[in-house]
Amino acid sequence: MTGNLGLIIELMVVGLLVVTIGYCVVLDRRLRAVRADETVMRKTVIELSAATERAERAIDSLKSTLGDCDRTLAERLRVAERYAADLEEQIKSGDDILSRIGRIVAAAPEPQPAAPAPVAPEAPPRGLSRISQTLAQAQALAAQAQVRAGDAAQRGHVA
Repeated sequence: MTGNLGLIIELMVVGLLVVTIGYCVVLDRRLRAVRADETVMRKTVIELSAATERAERAIDSLKSTLGDCDRTLAERLRVAERYAADLEEQIKSGDDILSRIGRIVAAAPEPQPAAPAPVAPEAPPRGLSRISQTLAQAQALAAQAQVRAGDAAQRGHVA
């Protein structure tokens, strides 16, 4: 029996060794999978790091571009404001000149027309824009000038 007991113990040791070897094989497979995943993970981390650096550079570039655009836009706005102020002054000056011309025409003596005088357009209503009012005044001045030119021509032919 002692011989059998030694054999049983050795068989148990062999069985435990087989189970241990099997478990080692399973652990080896798992470790290889983890190492493969680690390699993939390292590649992923490296790619993510590179993408992050590119994104940071792109953001810096966008910030620089935004600053340039802001400066350019601010300069253009300043120029536009100067032009608007200049135009406003020119419009006021034009209105002043037109009103002076209107006063001069109104103060000039009316010639006696030989033929019926063309009807001068009425003063523009207050609701019209400046451009419409200016156009109406210019048309009135042109009509008065035509009447005077016609009278002067008739006087020249009569004399």
